[in-house]
Amino acid sequence: MKTSTKLALSGAVVLLAALLVMWRLAATPATPEEQIVRDRLEEIRLAIEGRDVNAIMDAISSDFDAFGYSPERLRIEIASAFRRGVRPHVRYTKPVINIIGKEATVSMRVEVWWEDQGLISRHEPADIQLKLRKEPARKWLVFPTEKWRVVDVEGIGIDGLE
Repeated sequence: MKTSTKLALSGAVVLLAALLVMWRLAATPATPEEQIVRDRLEEIRLAIEGRDVNAIMDAISSDFDAFGYSPERLRIEIASAFRRGVRPHVRYTKPVINIIGKEATVSMRVEVWWEDQGLISRHEPADIQLKLRKEPARKWLVFPTEKWRVVDVEGIGIDGLE
């Protein structure tokens, strides 16, 4: 077999494999937006319990302005609490999600407690409402995508953060 024939066959196999992968990706049904929001809420919970400031802030919109905290101030407060050794825990009920276009409202009952210097602080469960917005983001630093980010929180007093 000639070299040019081998190259042509190899190219055809690679092209066929690429087409098969593209077809497979196109045939995969899209995840419903409500499930994407539920998954995002779980990511946020795990980031809080894992004390991952960057992951928490990735879930916060640059337009966030709840209880007088800008995203920058919120980052400082969260990082400061984690440096002091605060270990937060979060539990929430099944969220009620209302999505309209690129905006979502999530209502749920949340219970928060944390360990701080050997003491456990617990807040009574509270009904909160999160407002989320689908914002541009990057996947693997290259591919454009969108992520749901928290724009506002209602139902938590300032003492809920301290």
